[in-house]
Amino acid sequence: MLNQPATGWASALVLMLLTAGYAYGQSAEFVDDVLIVPEVTTAGGAFQAEFRVLSFQEPVRLELIASAPVEASGNLLTASFNEGLLVIPEARLDGVSYWMEFEHNGDNRFTLIDFGPNPTANIPLPRPFTPFPEWRQLLGYAYDIGVGANGDVWVIGTDPQPGGYGIYHIDGFGGFAVEGGALRIDVDPFGRPWVVNFDHEIYRLESNGFWTRMPGFALDIGIGANGDVWVTNFEGVYYWNGLDWINFGGSGSRIDVGPNGQPWVVGFSDRIYTLVNGFWQQLPGEAGDIGVGADGSVWVIGVPSDDFFDFDGLQGIYRWNGFDWDQVIGDGLDISVGPDGQPWVTNAWGEIWRAI
Repeated sequence: MLNQPATGWASALVLMLLTAGYAYGQSAEFVDDVLIVPEVTTAGGAFQAEFRVLSFQEPVRLELIASAPVEASGNLLTASFNEGLLVIPEARLDGVSYWMEFEHNGDNRFTLIDFGPNPTANIPLPRPFTPFPEWRQLLGYAYDIGVGANGDVWVIGTDPQPGGYGIYHIDGFGGFAVEGGALRIDVDPFGRPWVVNFDHEIYRLESNGFWTRMPGFALDIGIGANGDVWVTNFEGVYYWNGLDWINFGGSGSRIDVGPNGQPWVVGFSDRIYTLVNGFWQQLPGEAGDIGVGADGSVWVIGVPSDDFFDFDGLQGIYRWNGFDWDQVIGDGLDISVGPDGQPWVTNAWGEIWRAI
Protein backbone atom coordinates (compact mmCIF):
# COMPACT_ATOMS: atom_id res chain seq x y z
CA MET A 1 0.00 0.00 0.00
CA LEU A 2 1.26 3.48 -0.75
CA ASN A 3 2.31 5.63 2.17
CA GLN A 4 -0.26 8.39 2.74
CA PRO A 5 1.21 11.86 3.38
CA ALA A 6 -0.16 13.47 6.51
CA THR A 7 0.62 17.09 5.75
CA GLY A 8 -2.11 19.60 6.46
CA TRP A 9 -1.96 21.23 3.02
CA ALA A 10 -2.20 17.83 1.32
CA SER A 11 -5.31 16.97 3.32
CA ALA A 12 -6.78 20.32 2.40
CA LEU A 13 -6.05 19.60 -1.27
CA VAL A 14 -7.97 16.32 -1.01
CA LEU A 15 -10.97 18.11 0.50
CA MET A 16 -10.81 20.84 -2.14
CA LEU A 17 -10.73 18.30 -4.97
CA LEU A 18 -13.59 16.31 -3.54
CA THR A 19 -15.80 19.34 -3.10
CA ALA A 20 -14.80 20.60 -6.57
CA GLY A 21 -16.65 17.63 -8.09
CA TYR A 22 -13.89 15.21 -9.09
CA ALA A 23 -16.07 12.12 -8.69
CA TYR A 24 -14.09 8.93 -8.36
CA GLY A 25 -14.23 6.37 -11.15
CA GLN A 26 -13.66 8.86 -13.98
CA SER A 27 -10.54 9.55 -16.02
CA ALA A 28 -7.36 10.89 -14.45
CA GLU A 29 -6.54 14.47 -15.43
CA PHE A 30 -3.63 16.87 -15.28
CA VAL A 31 -4.52 20.18 -13.61
CA ASP A 32 -1.52 22.50 -13.84
CA ASP A 33 1.33 20.45 -12.33
CA VAL A 34 -0.90 17.99 -10.46
CA LEU A 35 -2.18 14.64 -11.78
CA ILE A 36 -5.58 13.95 -10.21
CA VAL A 37 -6.48 10.25 -10.17
CA PRO A 38 -10.08 9.85 -8.95
CA GLU A 39 -9.70 6.16 -8.07
CA VAL A 40 -6.79 3.75 -7.61
CA THR A 41 -7.54 0.17 -6.64
CA THR A 42 -5.13 -1.93 -4.58
CA ALA A 43 -5.30 -5.22 -2.73
CA GLY A 44 -6.36 -3.24 0.33
CA GLY A 45 -9.19 -1.23 -1.26
CA ALA A 46 -9.50 1.95 -3.28
CA PHE A 47 -8.37 5.55 -2.80
CA GLN A 48 -8.26 8.89 -4.57
CA ALA A 49 -4.78 10.27 -5.21
CA GLU A 50 -3.05 13.45 -6.32
CA PHE A 51 0.47 13.40 -7.73
CA ARG A 52 2.71 16.41 -8.18
CA VAL A 53 4.66 16.35 -11.45
CA LEU A 54 8.33 16.65 -10.50
CA SER A 55 9.47 16.69 -14.11
CA PHE A 56 7.79 16.69 -17.51
CA GLN A 57 11.18 15.98 -19.08
CA GLU A 58 12.28 12.42 -19.73
CA PRO A 59 12.04 10.53 -17.48
CA VAL A 60 8.68 11.91 -16.27
CA ARG A 61 8.50 11.63 -12.49
CA LEU A 62 5.63 12.03 -10.01
CA GLU A 63 5.34 12.38 -6.25
CA LEU A 64 2.25 11.33 -4.29
CA ILE A 65 1.15 14.38 -2.31
CA ALA A 66 -2.32 13.40 -1.08
CA SER A 67 -4.68 10.44 -0.91
CA ALA A 68 -8.03 9.58 0.63
CA PRO A 69 -9.99 6.31 0.74
CA VAL A 70 -13.03 5.96 -1.55
CA GLU A 71 -15.54 3.22 -2.25
CA ALA A 72 -14.57 1.08 -5.23
CA SER A 73 -16.76 1.99 -8.21
CA GLY A 74 -16.16 -0.99 -10.51
CA ASN A 75 -15.23 1.33 -13.40
CA LEU A 76 -13.06 -0.47 -15.99
CA LEU A 77 -11.01 2.72 -16.48
CA THR A 78 -9.99 2.80 -12.82
CA ALA A 79 -6.24 3.03 -12.14
CA SER A 80 -4.54 0.22 -10.22
CA PHE A 81 -1.44 -0.17 -8.05
CA ASN A 82 -0.05 -3.68 -7.76
CA GLU A 83 3.45 -5.09 -7.15
CA GLY A 84 5.09 -1.69 -7.49
CA LEU A 85 3.36 -0.78 -10.77
CA LEU A 86 0.87 2.07 -11.07
CA VAL A 87 -1.30 1.62 -14.19
CA ILE A 88 -3.53 4.49 -15.33
CA PRO A 89 -5.77 3.38 -18.24
CA GLU A 90 -6.86 6.91 -19.10
CA ALA A 91 -5.27 10.27 -18.25
CA ARG A 92 -6.16 13.45 -20.11
CA LEU A 93 -3.53 16.02 -21.03
CA ASP A 94 -4.31 18.97 -23.32
CA GLY A 95 -7.48 17.25 -24.50
CA VAL A 96 -5.73 14.00 -25.49
CA SER A 97 -6.33 10.67 -23.72
CA TYR A 98 -3.26 8.57 -22.78
CA TRP A 99 -2.62 5.30 -20.96
CA MET A 100 0.37 5.37 -18.59
CA GLU A 101 2.45 2.99 -16.49
CA PHE A 102 4.62 4.20 -13.59
CA GLU A 103 7.17 2.32 -11.52
CA HIS A 104 7.19 2.97 -7.77
CA ASN A 105 10.67 4.09 -6.67
CA GLY A 106 9.94 4.40 -2.95
CA ASP A 107 9.31 7.55 -0.89
CA ASN A 108 6.00 8.05 -2.74
CA ARG A 109 7.84 8.72 -6.02
CA PHE A 110 7.07 7.20 -9.42
CA THR A 111 8.80 7.12 -12.80
CA LEU A 112 6.99 6.82 -16.13
CA ILE A 113 8.12 3.62 -17.87
CA ASP A 114 5.57 3.34 -20.69
CA PHE A 115 2.68 5.30 -22.20
CA GLY A 116 0.70 5.85 -25.39
CA PRO A 117 -2.41 7.54 -26.80
CA ASN A 118 -5.67 5.70 -26.29
CA PRO A 119 -7.30 4.56 -29.54
CA THR A 120 -10.51 6.21 -30.64
CA ALA A 121 -13.46 3.86 -30.83
CA ASN A 122 -14.21 3.09 -34.47
CA ILE A 123 -17.60 1.42 -34.26
CA PRO A 124 -19.63 1.19 -37.48
CA LEU A 125 -23.05 2.76 -37.50
CA PRO A 126 -25.88 0.23 -37.26
CA ARG A 127 -28.52 -0.04 -39.93
CA PRO A 128 -31.54 2.30 -39.70
CA PHE A 129 -34.36 1.06 -37.50
CA THR A 130 -37.73 2.14 -36.18
CA PRO A 131 -38.10 3.17 -32.52
CA PHE A 132 -41.58 1.62 -32.59
CA PRO A 133 -41.11 -2.10 -33.26
CA GLU A 134 -43.99 -4.52 -33.06
CA TRP A 135 -43.54 -6.94 -30.17
CA ARG A 136 -44.72 -10.54 -30.29
CA GLN A 137 -44.97 -12.63 -27.12
CA LEU A 138 -43.68 -16.20 -27.22
CA LEU A 139 -44.97 -19.18 -25.29
CA GLY A 140 -43.39 -19.86 -21.92
CA TYR A 141 -41.54 -17.89 -19.30
CA ALA A 142 -37.83 -17.20 -18.79
CA TYR A 143 -35.28 -15.27 -16.75
CA ASP A 144 -32.56 -15.06 -19.42
CA ILE A 145 -32.36 -15.52 -23.17
CA GLY A 146 -29.65 -16.19 -25.78
CA VAL A 147 -29.95 -16.04 -29.57
CA GLY A 148 -27.26 -17.54 -31.80
CA ALA A 149 -26.00 -16.17 -35.10
CA ASN A 150 -27.86 -19.06 -36.80
CA GLY A 151 -31.14 -17.93 -35.19
CA ASP A 152 -31.36 -20.67 -32.54
CA VAL A 153 -32.99 -19.40 -29.34
CA TRP A 154 -32.33 -20.80 -25.88
CA VAL A 155 -33.70 -19.56 -22.56
CA ILE A 156 -33.23 -20.03 -18.84
CA GLY A 157 -36.72 -20.85 -17.54
CA THR A 158 -38.36 -20.03 -14.23
CA ASP A 159 -38.58 -23.58 -12.86
CA PRO A 160 -35.91 -24.38 -10.23
CA GLN A 161 -33.44 -27.08 -11.23
CA PRO A 162 -30.07 -28.19 -9.79
CA GLY A 163 -27.63 -25.43 -10.71
CA GLY A 164 -30.28 -22.75 -11.26
CA TYR A 165 -33.36 -22.92 -13.49
CA GLY A 166 -34.43 -25.09 -16.41
CA ILE A 167 -32.69 -24.78 -19.80
CA TYR A 168 -34.88 -24.75 -22.91
CA HIS A 169 -34.53 -24.54 -26.68
CA ILE A 170 -37.52 -22.69 -28.16
CA ASP A 171 -38.90 -22.05 -31.63
CA GLY A 172 -42.12 -20.81 -33.13
CA PHE A 173 -43.93 -24.04 -32.27
CA GLY A 174 -42.82 -24.57 -28.68
CA GLY A 175 -39.55 -26.06 -27.51
CA PHE A 176 -37.85 -28.74 -25.49
CA ALA A 177 -35.91 -28.95 -22.25
CA VAL A 178 -32.43 -30.30 -21.68
CA GLU A 179 -31.04 -31.70 -18.47
CA GLY A 180 -29.51 -29.31 -15.95
CA GLY A 181 -29.99 -25.82 -14.61
CA ALA A 182 -28.28 -22.45 -15.04
CA LEU A 183 -28.59 -18.70 -14.50
CA ARG A 184 -27.04 -17.16 -17.64
CA ILE A 185 -26.94 -18.37 -21.25
CA ASP A 186 -25.70 -17.53 -24.74
CA VAL A 187 -25.58 -19.45 -28.00
CA ASP A 188 -22.69 -20.04 -30.42
CA PRO A 189 -23.00 -19.89 -34.23
CA PHE A 190 -23.63 -23.66 -34.34
CA GLY A 191 -26.67 -23.33 -32.08
CA ARG A 192 -24.93 -24.80 -29.02
CA PRO A 193 -25.81 -23.15 -25.69
CA TRP A 194 -23.11 -22.17 -23.22
CA VAL A 195 -24.35 -21.56 -19.67
CA VAL A 196 -23.22 -20.26 -16.30
CA ASN A 197 -24.82 -21.95 -13.31
CA PHE A 198 -25.50 -20.99 -9.70
CA ASP A 199 -21.93 -21.92 -8.70
CA HIS A 200 -20.51 -19.74 -11.54
CA GLU A 201 -19.37 -22.86 -13.40
CA ILE A 202 -19.30 -22.75 -17.21
CA TYR A 203 -20.80 -25.54 -19.34
CA ARG A 204 -21.24 -26.16 -23.10
CA LEU A 205 -23.85 -28.50 -24.55
CA GLU A 206 -22.32 -30.99 -27.00
CA SER A 207 -23.98 -32.57 -30.03
CA ASN A 208 -24.41 -35.82 -28.06
CA GLY A 209 -26.69 -34.05 -25.59
CA PHE A 210 -24.19 -34.04 -22.71
CA TRP A 211 -22.72 -30.99 -21.00
CA THR A 212 -18.96 -30.36 -21.01
CA ARG A 213 -17.57 -28.54 -17.97
CA MET A 214 -15.34 -25.75 -19.25
CA PRO A 215 -12.41 -24.34 -17.21
CA GLY A 216 -12.88 -21.32 -15.01
CA PHE A 217 -15.77 -19.46 -13.44
CA ALA A 218 -17.98 -16.63 -14.65
CA LEU A 219 -20.88 -14.33 -13.91
CA ASP A 220 -22.01 -13.99 -17.53
CA ILE A 221 -21.07 -15.28 -20.96
CA GLY A 222 -21.27 -13.80 -24.48
CA ILE A 223 -20.56 -15.29 -27.90
CA GLY A 224 -19.98 -13.47 -31.19
CA ALA A 225 -21.20 -14.44 -34.64
CA ASN A 226 -17.59 -15.44 -35.45
CA GLY A 227 -17.63 -17.93 -32.56
CA ASP A 228 -15.49 -15.92 -30.12
CA VAL A 229 -16.48 -16.65 -26.53
CA TRP A 230 -15.98 -14.18 -23.67
CA VAL A 231 -16.93 -14.29 -20.00
CA THR A 232 -16.80 -11.80 -17.19
CA ASN A 233 -16.46 -12.09 -13.44
CA PHE A 234 -15.14 -10.16 -10.43
CA GLU A 235 -11.50 -10.67 -11.43
CA GLY A 236 -11.55 -9.79 -15.12
CA VAL A 237 -13.00 -10.07 -18.61
CA TYR A 238 -11.77 -13.24 -20.29
CA TYR A 239 -11.45 -14.54 -23.87
CA TRP A 240 -11.58 -18.28 -24.65
CA ASN A 241 -8.64 -19.24 -26.87
CA GLY A 242 -9.78 -22.84 -27.28
CA LEU A 243 -7.69 -24.11 -24.38
CA ASP A 244 -7.98 -21.57 -21.57
CA TRP A 245 -9.23 -18.11 -20.65
CA ILE A 246 -7.09 -15.02 -21.37
CA ASN A 247 -7.65 -12.08 -18.99
CA PHE A 248 -8.13 -8.69 -20.67
CA GLY A 249 -8.48 -6.80 -17.38
CA GLY A 250 -11.46 -5.01 -15.94
CA SER A 251 -14.50 -6.81 -14.56
CA GLY A 252 -18.22 -6.76 -15.12
CA SER A 253 -21.65 -8.20 -14.50
CA ARG A 254 -22.90 -8.57 -18.10
CA ILE A 255 -21.23 -9.20 -21.46
CA ASP A 256 -22.00 -9.86 -25.10
CA VAL A 257 -19.84 -10.04 -28.22
CA GLY A 258 -20.00 -8.39 -31.64
CA PRO A 259 -19.74 -10.27 -34.95
CA ASN A 260 -16.01 -9.47 -35.14
CA GLY A 261 -15.32 -10.82 -31.64
CA GLN A 262 -15.39 -7.40 -29.93
CA PRO A 263 -16.69 -7.67 -26.35
CA TRP A 264 -19.21 -5.21 -24.91
CA VAL A 265 -19.41 -5.12 -21.11
CA VAL A 266 -21.63 -3.70 -18.40
CA GLY A 267 -19.47 -3.03 -15.34
CA PHE A 268 -20.52 -3.35 -11.74
CA SER A 269 -21.01 0.41 -11.79
CA ASP A 270 -23.60 -0.07 -14.61
CA ARG A 271 -21.29 1.79 -16.99
CA ILE A 272 -20.91 0.46 -20.53
CA TYR A 273 -17.58 -0.44 -22.16
CA THR A 274 -16.20 -1.97 -25.32
CA LEU A 275 -12.70 -3.18 -26.14
CA VAL A 276 -10.93 -1.25 -28.93
CA ASN A 277 -7.40 -2.29 -29.98
CA GLY A 278 -6.79 -3.85 -26.57
CA PHE A 279 -8.03 -0.85 -24.56
CA TRP A 280 -11.35 -0.46 -22.78
CA GLN A 281 -13.41 2.48 -24.05
CA GLN A 282 -16.30 3.83 -21.97
CA LEU A 283 -19.54 4.66 -23.78
CA PRO A 284 -22.20 7.08 -22.60
CA GLY A 285 -25.07 5.92 -20.42
CA GLU A 286 -25.66 3.04 -18.03
CA ALA A 287 -27.25 -0.38 -18.45
CA GLY A 288 -28.49 -3.47 -16.68
CA ASP A 289 -27.91 -5.90 -19.57
CA ILE A 290 -26.44 -5.78 -23.08
CA GLY A 291 -26.88 -7.72 -26.33
CA VAL A 292 -25.12 -7.59 -29.72
CA GLY A 293 -26.50 -9.03 -32.94
CA ALA A 294 -24.73 -10.78 -35.82
CA ASP A 295 -25.29 -7.59 -37.83
CA GLY A 296 -23.40 -5.52 -35.25
CA SER A 297 -26.48 -3.92 -33.65
CA VAL A 298 -25.94 -3.20 -29.96
CA TRP A 299 -28.87 -3.02 -27.55
CA VAL A 300 -29.11 -2.48 -23.80
CA ILE A 301 -31.70 -2.67 -21.05
CA GLY A 302 -31.71 0.43 -18.86
CA VAL A 303 -30.53 0.49 -15.27
CA PRO A 304 -32.77 -1.61 -12.99
CA SER A 305 -35.02 0.11 -10.50
CA ASP A 306 -34.03 -0.10 -6.83
CA ASP A 307 -37.51 -1.48 -6.16
CA PHE A 308 -38.11 -4.70 -8.08
CA PHE A 309 -41.87 -4.18 -7.82
CA ASP A 310 -41.79 -0.59 -9.06
CA PHE A 311 -43.51 -1.42 -12.33
CA ASP A 312 -44.07 2.28 -13.04
CA GLY A 313 -40.29 2.60 -13.49
CA LEU A 314 -39.59 -0.38 -15.73
CA GLN A 315 -36.25 -0.52 -17.52
CA GLY A 316 -36.35 0.85 -21.05
CA ILE A 317 -34.80 -0.70 -24.16
CA TYR A 318 -32.15 1.25 -26.06
CA ARG A 319 -30.17 0.84 -29.30
CA TRP A 320 -26.69 2.25 -29.98
CA ASN A 321 -26.70 4.73 -32.88
CA GLY A 322 -22.94 5.10 -33.06
CA PHE A 323 -22.86 8.11 -30.73
CA ASP A 324 -25.56 7.58 -28.10
CA TRP A 325 -28.53 5.39 -27.17
CA ASP A 326 -31.96 5.69 -28.81
CA GLN A 327 -34.87 4.42 -26.74
CA VAL A 328 -37.50 2.23 -28.38
CA ILE A 329 -40.95 1.39 -27.14
CA GLY A 330 -41.00 -1.48 -24.65
CA ASP A 331 -39.23 -2.60 -21.49
CA GLY A 332 -37.40 -5.63 -20.16
CA LEU A 333 -34.87 -7.14 -17.76
CA ASP A 334 -32.59 -9.26 -19.99
CA ILE A 335 -31.85 -8.96 -23.70
CA SER A 336 -30.33 -10.84 -26.62
CA VAL A 337 -30.23 -9.88 -30.29
CA GLY A 338 -31.10 -12.01 -33.29
CA PRO A 339 -29.03 -12.24 -36.50
CA ASP A 340 -31.37 -9.67 -38.11
CA GLY A 341 -30.52 -7.10 -35.43
CA GLN A 342 -33.89 -7.34 -33.69
CA PRO A 343 -33.97 -7.75 -29.89
CA TRP A 344 -35.47 -10.56 -27.84
CA VAL A 345 -36.21 -9.71 -24.20
CA THR A 346 -37.52 -11.15 -20.97
CA ASN A 347 -39.36 -8.83 -18.61
CA ALA A 348 -40.17 -8.46 -14.91
CA TRP A 349 -42.98 -11.02 -15.22
CA GLY A 350 -40.76 -13.61 -16.93
CA GLU A 351 -42.52 -13.12 -20.25
CA ILE A 352 -40.56 -13.61 -23.49
CA TRP A 353 -40.96 -11.05 -26.28
CA ARG A 354 -39.32 -10.51 -29.65
CA ALA A 355 -39.34 -7.45 -31.88
CA ILE A 356 -40.50 -7.90 -35.47
